[in-house]
Amino acid sequence: MKRIRRHSDLIIGVIFLALMTWGCTFPFTTASYKWNIKYDQEKLAFKKDFLQTALPPYSGGRLPNILFIVVDDMGKSEFSCYGSTTVQTPHMDQLAAEGVRFTDCYVASPVCAPSRAALLTGRCNERYGFETQPMEIYPNNLPSYWIGKYMMNTGEFVLDEKPRFPAEWQMQKQGLLPTEINLAEVLKMRNYSTACVGKWHLGYSEHHIPNNRGFDYQYGFYGAFSLYSEKRNDPNMVNHIQDSFSAKHQWKTGRKETSAIRRNDKVIKEKRYLTDAIKEEAIAYMAVHKKEPFFLYVGFNAVHVPFQAPRDYYEMYDHVTDENKRVYYAMAAALDDAIGEIMDKLRLMGLEDNTIIYLISDNGGAAYTNATDNKPYKGGKLTMFEGGVNVPFLMKWKGRLPAGTVYENPVSSTDIFMTTVRLAECRLPDDRVYDGVDLIPYLTGGKEGIPHENFYWKADHINAMRIGDWKCLQSVRDGWIELYNLKEDRYETIDLHSVRPDELARLKEMFEKWEKELKPPLWPRIMDYKITINGKEYLFPA
Repeated sequence: MKRIRRHSDLIIGVIFLALMTWGCTFPFTTASYKWNIKYDQEKLAFKKDFLQTALPPYSGGRLPNILFIVVDDMGKSEFSCYGSTTVQTPHMDQLAAEGVRFTDCYVASPVCAPSRAALLTGRCNERYGFETQPMEIYPNNLPSYWIGKYMMNTGEFVLDEKPRFPAEWQMQKQGLLPTEINLAEVLKMRNYSTACVGKWHLGYSEHHIPNNRGFDYQYGFYGAFSLYSEKRNDPNMVNHIQDSFSAKHQWKTGRKETSAIRRNDKVIKEKRYLTDAIKEEAIAYMAVHKKEPFFLYVGFNAVHVPFQAPRDYYEMYDHVTDENKRVYYAMAAALDDAIGEIMDKLRLMGLEDNTIIYLISDNGGAAYTNATDNKPYKGGKLTMFEGGVNVPFLMKWKGRLPAGTVYENPVSSTDIFMTTVRLAECRLPDDRVYDGVDLIPYLTGGKEGIPHENFYWKADHINAMRIGDWKCLQSVRDGWIELYNLKEDRYETIDLHSVRPDELARLKEMFEKWEKELKPPLWPRIMDYKITINGKEYLFPA
């Protein structure tokens, strides 16, 4: 009997040791110590001291207001000023006509949260381990993982092969690291009034929420999505619920948890259509703070799923027979009108001349919704093809930037940060690398040349880079690699990797040098997005 017990104890011990070595803390759990996030206390102390540094007086008159608008999952194919034939966006077109339209702008990531992190820090998100989306739920044990992988229909999303995920208490640390300095925190050094209105998606714990990251005022939600309308059976709204596991999750979540609408971290009841509510909150903030310099970050969630549109906008597209696309187009039209009203109120308040305005999409259109396809660009959201990372970007500063400018040289979304910092004559710490440049001299003729020659992207097993006219994408896990000459092949149709090994080697060498500057990813993805283009199947981290 003792011998049996000793053998049994030995077997259990070996299993437990194997599980620990494999990365799990207990049998059947998927929790791994690998994903424990630790905040650098020295960097936190440095940041605190830096942000308290006094700045010399501003050399100009009144500091300019900053209006920074981010639209969600809206590619060039949905802006009529970029040639859309499906959606008309007259107000965004007017912004382009009165300011600058960039034809070759790259975001730092093809997916929401990492892209927004780079927008607000001026640093490529990979530099601080923000490679993929923060997660609000992981399969926390092997049975739930197996059920998800082998018994659920997840459509074009494929569950990761390695079920090693963060423990629940570590998930709360996911988001924009407290050691990073965002644009609101920098502008507070100049005593700007700061507001975050709309979608945040950079963390939901105490260390991450907007009110603790430099924003005086917050309205909106913390997560990836929220319902546009609180009532699902509102006769004035039209819903389109897509037949996918992610859509079911979104509708089930509704406005709970990180999808709840909050004002200064307190959950509130919101009856307005969310696009309208974000617009009205932004206008109200400008009205209250019009006599002082303000930084207003407006993160619209349109046209991100779930699809809900006001009925009057839906009726505008009665010629569209595809219900999915009809609701999507209606949402885009409502968004354009909301942006137009913000512009009108800015003008009526007498703030237009002293406000610099940026409008950008966080990534390309979400082709997996089947409501948009980003053509003629290849791919879309989640992919590092041009359809995923080459986005619409508009900029206006009345009287300071020449109206009707079309700027064709490559620029980066991180340039918004640096342009604003230089404009406000703020300081930046010298303990970190910044990737953006000040665009004003390039737009006013004060500086010649191209703002950026090189762009890099990394997310788990996918690497991509654009060096001059050449662009390379590869999966180090799946073994494929592609090379394109964007000058001759803007839409990535002819793969040249086998005929230009010289260029391929040069790009890979430059990427490897850049990669050495990065921090390891702080959390893992759960899934890959499966997309088939011209008969070839790709898996991109989701």
